[in-house]
Amino acid sequence: MAGGKRWSARGAGALVGAAVLLVSLVPATPAAAANSTFKAATLNILNELNQADFVHDLELITAKADLVGLNEVGNRKAYLKDWAADNGWWLYAPEPTQAANEALLARKSMFDVLDKGSNFVCDTNGPGEVPPARYNNWVRYRHKATGRSVYHLNAHANASIENNGRPEDLPRTACAEQQFQALKDLAAAKKDSGQVIVSGDLNVDFSADRAYGYQKFPWQVFEANELPNLRSCYNLYGEKGNGTHGNRHIDYVYFWKRLEEYREMWMTDYSIVGGTNSDHNGVVAAFTISS
Repeated sequence: MAGGKRWSARGAGALVGAAVLLVSLVPATPAAAANSTFKAATLNILNELNQADFVHDLELITAKADLVGLNEVGNRKAYLKDWAADNGWWLYAPEPTQAANEALLARKSMFDVLDKGSNFVCDTNGPGEVPPARYNNWVRYRHKATGRSVYHLNAHANASIENNGRPEDLPRTACAEQQFQALKDLAAAKKDSGQVIVSGDLNVDFSADRAYGYQKFPWQVFEANELPNLRSCYNLYGEKGNGTHGNRHIDYVYFWKRLEEYREMWMTDYSIVGGTNSDHNGVVAAFTISS
């Protein structure tokens, strides 16, 4: 009987030890190491909307995120400046109006502004012509809860540049191709001094682009390569909803995804925001960030 008790004790100890070993071997998820969260969003607000419909869309997307990239809002810069000041947000909407189209907002209670800039990329048809000149805007923030630097890059590519993932042979397509590479280069230049998020209307459908794989479009430039590199919400969590513009997923949130041992920020999920007056839906991505 005593021997049986000793065997039971040894067996129980072995089982506990095995359980501890098993737990220690299971890798922690990136989110498990983080101790703070925030959300980043993108929304193209159709510039033809009346003021009331514009305000509805602005308040809809800012109610759901802490960092927001907007498109087509250059003509609303004066209103956005007043709105941001009255509602506790930082606004970056640089001159000229074509650059202010790609405005950036950040909640003051969560972020401080460290630096900012606007990079001219291309102007397909010349000053004042359609489509407008393209700029890649960026702001470097300090995330207050963790002290980490977070870059938010925002862009809007030319429309009508692809057909089912295939490039259209147009000057505006060449301009967009130049912008995609410039955006990738900008993200790569910033990644050593902070965490990087990229947002915007890129006017290329995610699934069609991935299937066709044109080398100068976002899938190949941003995602079809080894880490560390940019990864989109659709790459990580699939395409949700019916699309962000009709049935196409053309509005993106990316982040610079690092090798696991160097990760300080992780995208944990995303959602598509409907109910807009614009011809686009918004995208909101959730992040965790470590201190």
